[in-house]
Amino acid sequence: MESLELLEQYVSQLLNEHQELMRQVDALKDENKRQHDQILQAHADLHHLKQEYNNLLTAHTLLLANEASDENRAKAKQRITNIILQVDKAIEALTQ
Repeated sequence: MESLELLEQYVSQLLNEHQELMRQVDALKDENKRQHDQILQAHADLHHLKQEYNNLLTAHTLLLANEASDENRAKAKQRITNIILQVDKAIEALTQ
């Protein structure tokens, strides 16, 4: 009889430990989700900042065209061409 009670105690202890581990797993999943969302937001922010930087670089190149290097002028021209192509595509999509 004593061994049966001991077995019940072990089973009860194992069930309690299992429940605690499941709570920990849920907490870790929540933390993982939160950090994943933060990473996605950081990537979006980085993309936005890169776009702003490129826009500022283009504007700077246009304002100081005489002082800009050939490479910067070529990059500015390419960015403006890309913007015009994107606008043309948007207009075409709207007219269809």
